[in-house]
Amino acid sequence: MRFIFQLGYSITDRGESELHAVLATGKTESWWVGKSSGITFWKPPFDVEKGFEASFEEIFNRVELVRTPYYATPAPTGAALYGTTEELFIRLQKAIASQSFIPEQASALLAYWTFSTWFSDGLSLAPGLGIVGPPHDGDLVVRTLRNFCRYPLMLTRADISSLKKVNWHTTPTLLFYDPNLTKPMASLLGCTTARGYMVGDDGGYKDFFGPKAIYLGEEVSVDRTPRCSLQVNLNPATAAVSQTASRLSESTVQDLQNQLLLYRLKSLVKVFNSDFDASALTSDTRAVANALGACIVDSPELQSKLVSLLKPVESQRQADRSSSLEAFTLEATLNHAHAGKAQIMVGEIAAEVNRITLARGERLHCSAEVVGHRLKKVGLSTRRLGKAGKGLIMDVVTIKRLHELAAVYGGAGLDQDENNLHCPLCAENK
Repeated sequence: MRFIFQLGYSITDRGESELHAVLATGKTESWWVGKSSGITFWKPPFDVEKGFEASFEEIFNRVELVRTPYYATPAPTGAALYGTTEELFIRLQKAIASQSFIPEQASALLAYWTFSTWFSDGLSLAPGLGIVGPPHDGDLVVRTLRNFCRYPLMLTRADISSLKKVNWHTTPTLLFYDPNLTKPMASLLGCTTARGYMVGDDGGYKDFFGPKAIYLGEEVSVDRTPRCSLQVNLNPATAAVSQTASRLSESTVQDLQNQLLLYRLKSLVKVFNSDFDASALTSDTRAVANALGACIVDSPELQSKLVSLLKPVESQRQADRSSSLEAFTLEATLNHAHAGKAQIMVGEIAAEVNRITLARGERLHCSAEVVGHRLKKVGLSTRRLGKAGKGLIMDVVTIKRLHELAAVYGGAGLDQDENNLHCPLCAENK
């Protein structure tokens, strides 16, 4: 079957009806679309084999909808039966995995996060999602998530201007592609995982609470990762991962949207009253796990699997923290504190930081100014100690806080040696 049509033109209702008439005939036709001026335009021919008419119509619809993205946003058309929670989870995970070159662990974590986007109104925390990996893979994941999240909205970058234009009454899922995310914006996105943080907007204030995913680039530092976010690393495809990403059909997307809607309708109150607690995890990871696990109703097995998947994530985060400049700064400060000093100058701490990093093969030389900023960042504020400059007073409160921070940063300086052998706080926080 052969007919004449050109993509990119604005088609009148009459033009569309003529197109469908051509599709139905199975004959070679000439198709002309006239404007009100009476001028007609010839459309160059496309060959479409019998049985592939729907594919051409899909191309045509996609061209039209890209100019009106709100109409093209995936949304449920009704509620559909989904079976058990495990069956729905497996279907969703497989659909996610089929779209990009990601291993099973990554697709499972993405499925857990996608579930949570349907329940942000029932959660005290809307976990963020940080995607790290090659640009093409990151783009594939963002586009894939758009198919299955609740009220998805893709944005090219994360900035306050874009956030202010979003319709927050629907509690949308924002999907950013922003490998150049700034530290201040990472901080703001971290705050918006919880309710109550307001941002000024034309004389008023808005709460940007809701689920947000962001592609952060191939590598990302800790301070550019929004807090309370699940980080998924898109490792290179392995032999076990398909090398060809299949194109998801519209019917598959629609079926899963409808099934997820019914799951939400049945589970919202249970999610709100969930007592799931990932006690095996700590700090931000535990908070994220509790929110994700609450969205998995009537499936202890899937909840246990979530905790198992997050343990390596937490271990990697702890490893990153323990090798950070903040960790070296805390260790250096502890070394001076264990020496019995009543006050420690920032310059002394900087010198000890440089000694520690040199001993461990790190080519890093820090000034007193840099170390002072790191102390302030972790919550240890320095003060001027006479003409010698700024430093810390080693009172009971500061020493206790120093040990607690060291525990958070991988136990830096808490390992017992001749300097802290008799320090009860080291043993307590280790």
